[in-house]
Amino acid sequence: MVTKLTLNKLAALIFVFGFYLSPVFAQPKSSSRGNSTVAAGRDSLAVKALRAAPGKSSLYEVSFVTMDSLAADAMIVISFPKAFDLSRLEIAGSSTINGGFTLARNGQEVQVRRTGLGAKIFPGKKVSIQLGLIGNPTSFSVSHQVRVQLPATRTAAATTKNMDVQFITSVK
Repeated sequence: MVTKLTLNKLAALIFVFGFYLSPVFAQPKSSSRGNSTVAAGRDSLAVKALRAAPGKSSLYEVSFVTMDSLAADAMIVISFPKAFDLSRLEIAGSSTINGGFTLARNGQEVQVRRTGLGAKIFPGKKVSIQLGLIGNPTSFSVSHQVRVQLPATRTAAATTKNMDVQFITSVK
């Protein structure tokens, strides 16, 4: 079964998550450049479960540095093992990628596609996408990997990587 979200439902969910996310994204100010351009590389890919507790739902974050431009209609595919409960997954958002997303779920595979309304993202930018809510596995004592497929670029084919999920249990 494929699940799609309407923009109205997305807006309502963003409002609901606003309070939940505020401490997660609050970062200390630094005197370094305000520019988030960093060295590009697929090795920057990370998958984190925020405020994670075994068997409970968490907000998940997928972050990476763009190697090439990220098109306004780019799609990222994330495949979760059966230990993850995606039944409550209804929202995808970002503070670093404008224009919004559509979210489709087919079994344990999640497709996050930019709507085409935002500007392309230039190479070397660190971006992140938040997904909510996803049920965590009942145990963190073993490694849990998800498969992430980043879109093709002008210079490289689509990249698929298996990544260990980082379970972040507290927010400082």
